[in-house]
Amino acid sequence: MRPKVITVCINHRANPDVPSCGARGADAIANLLEREIAAQGLLLKVERFNCLGKCELGPNLKVSPAGGFCHGASVEMIPQWLEQISSAT
Repeated sequence: MRPKVITVCINHRANPDVPSCGARGADAIANLLEREIAAQGLLLKVERFNCLGKCELGPNLKVSPAGGFCHGASVEMIPQWLEQISSAT
């Protein structure tokens, strides 16, 4: 079975006045996802991507295949969110 992929937008826009996922903590979210997935032995993979096109709603995560988006992600929500994703696997 192939792992589901969690894509994390890590975009940093040149203009600091324009919202971006990277400026809102996307790297910390990706790092936490990687640590938690490894610690729990989950069949999930994290990919960092430069832009998912929704930075104004970010940080943004996308689960593939067929998992949809998570907008406004935070490190605090990751444990519960991972539980939901892994139970749907």
